[in-house]
Parts: sequence; C-alpha cells; structure tokens
Amino acid sequence: MRDGGPLAGRTVLVTGGAHRVGGAISRHLGSQGARVIVTYHANSEAADELVAGLAAGGRALAADLTAPDGPADLLERAAGAGDLPDAIVHSAASFLHRGVLDTTAEDWDRVFALNTRAFFLLAQEFARRRGVVPGGAWDEAGGGEGGESDLSLVVISDSGALELWPGYAAHCVSKAALEPLVKILARTLSPRVRVNAVMPGPVLPPEDAGPEHRRGMAERTLLKRLGDPADVARAVAFVLANRFITGVTLPVTGGSHLWRGRLDP
Repeated sequence: MRDGGPLAGRTVLVTGGAHRVGGAISRHLGSQGARVIVTYHANSEAADELVAGLAAGGRALAADLTAPDGPADLLERAAGAGDLPDAIVHSAASFLHRGVLDTTAEDWDRVFALNTRAFFLLAQEFARRRGVVPGGAWDEAGGGEGGESDLSLVVISDSGALELWPGYAAHCVSKAALEPLVKILARTLSPRVRVNAVMPGPVLPPEDAGPEHRRGMAERTLLKRLGDPADVARAVAFVLANRFITGVTLPVTGGSHLWRGRLDP
C-alpha cells in the first residue's frame, strides 16, 4: 500500500460523481488517497460540497457529456486546470423508464449519447492526451518495457444489461453495449491503458420504492438482500488498484443476474 492509501498520487475523474452511486465512488476513492475530479451536469452545490469533504482534495467541473464535443471539452478544461486524470470512472448515466413501444428516436439517441457514446469519446480523448499508440510498445511515459501503468478507464454498467427489463428498453441495451466496447478498448489501448467495467445490481432502489418493492428486489438476488453503493465504490477502487485486470466486467449484483437460472427448471 502506498503512503496515504492505495490510490495515493492518482488523479481520478468521476463523471456523475456528485450523487447516488457516483457520489459514493467519489467519496471512497478520496478516502483511498486519490485526488478526485467530480463532474456534474446541473447541481454545482452538491459537487462543491462533496469535493470540500475529500481528504486528498479535488475539483468540481461542469460537463454536458451528451454533446458530441462534451467529453473532449471536459478533458481539455481538466488539463488546463492542471488536473489531467490518469484514470476515468464513467458513472454518469440516463435511467430512462420507457418501454419498447413508447421509446422515441430522440429518447434512444439521448440515452446512448450519455450511457455509451460518452464513454467511448472519453476513452478516445484520454488516449490522445496521454499519447497512447494503439497496440504500441511501452515508452518512458508508460514505465518502460515490462512496466506497469496507472492509466485506467472504468465504466459503470448495470445488471439490466443482463436482466433486460422491458420498461427500460434503451437503458438496458445501452448498458449491454458496454460489454463489447470495454473489450475492444482494452485490446486497442493495451498495454498502456487498462479498461474495465463494474456492474451494479440492486444497490440503490428508486427513491419512491416502498417496502414491498424493496423486498421484491432483495428476493431476486441469490443473497436475498440489497447491496449498497459502497459495495460498488469498493469494487471500483479494487479495479483501479489492481494492475493485472483489464477487459473484464466485475458484477456487484448479489447474484441478481443469475436468480432466474436458480429458480427455473
């Protein structure tokens, strides 16, 4: 462990890092020694308050990641402020509740723009700014041949990518698309950049979920209980710290993505 924590000396940008699961990730990474850049879309007060409580310091930056130039603009401003990250966690997401027959073309494009395209564009700009040559050899910035790099990309997926909820059509498909995207980015950006996903299950029920709804969610896990955003945050920290993991999706679902296989003949 490094002095100050396993992530000491790292600068990690967390999109959507001011609230809900993203907020838990930002706080935990900060407790592990990372300097955290928290991005937000509208709620600057929540982002500023969270950053103020980070032991290793940080910065709050506004971002519109649904815009085609949003990811590049975000990294340009971070670099201009002296905070070019060595890791990005893409937690910002649209959780549109709309079924197949009610989803418009505009809905579809908006969900994919944030959930899927933004991560691709962040990875692309990150690689450019870090001088990564796809499939290239190690150089001095990467630590030399056989060395290890702290450069890392993590995207927050969703168990809906496997469970396929009918009422969240665009959301589920946009999250499922992250699986091949993570793998192709890991292959392309290796050996300089590690690329992984963390897949949360039922860790944060909707705010309007009543006791019966919560019990039903818990019952559809193999562990028969709900998780917590902290479970996801710890998984993200593990993936960032372990330098021999790339191209994988780590489920943090309590087995919710397997429960049908357990109950059905």
